[in-house]
Amino acid sequence: MARVISGRMAAETDGDFVLYINGFRLNKLRAVRRWFLAGRKIGAMFEELAADPDSGFLGYQPALQGLRGGGSIQYWRSLEDLQRFAHDPNDMHVPAWKWVDESLRNGEVGFWAEIYLVEDGNYETFYRDMPPKGLGEVTELVPIASRTRRLGMTPGRSAPVESRSETAR
Repeated sequence: MARVISGRMAAETDGDFVLYINGFRLNKLRAVRRWFLAGRKIGAMFEELAADPDSGFLGYQPALQGLRGGGSIQYWRSLEDLQRFAHDPNDMHVPAWKWVDESLRNGEVGFWAEIYLVEDGNYETFYRDMPPKGLGEVTELVPIASRTRRLGMTPGRSAPVESRSETAR
């Protein structure tokens, strides 16, 4: 079980990052066996990516979406890293995607994806008495410095992080 980190924390990254969210939905339950095979291929891809620090893959979390669906929330260093992985015939993604595309063309399984380019400083995270999750699991968690708002657009009591340079002073 993951260790709970006490107190108010925030995730801190160095620079921009990419958030890639994808998922599937079983439209016909008879496709469940084929989708389990695809799930094994996806798991192997994540293992390959995690073992290669030059891939730009920061990490992922599985995302259960009801009884008929699932997916992942992935964090990438850059869009270029994500695109290189998606299109490189030497990586596992291209042959796995061809298999999925050919095996599941009949509408039995639906697929969706979203990509967000997140600029440095244009995000906010908050974790209280939690094991690392989300962006906090793939970057550094730092104590929250104050109760002032970090992003001017966030209502309420959002809290900024104290940057490493401020902490060193």
